[in-house]
Amino acid sequence: MRWLLRRCTRCGRYTLRRDRCPVCGGPVRVPHPPRFSPDDRFLRYKYLMAKKAGLIPP
Repeated sequence: MRWLLRRCTRCGRYTLRRDRCPVCGGPVRVPHPPRFSPDDRFLRYKYLMAKKAGLIPP
């Protein structure tokens, strides 16, 4: 049930629809962060991309 829930990026309301918000018509997305695993093979690359994008201070 966790991944069925979506949140509107415009008004912030939650919905089960996958395409648009039924109230304001804005786009919806999954509000939960992706799962984290310490054994992730690509963690190094994700960290480097986040650092390059400025999401992590140098």
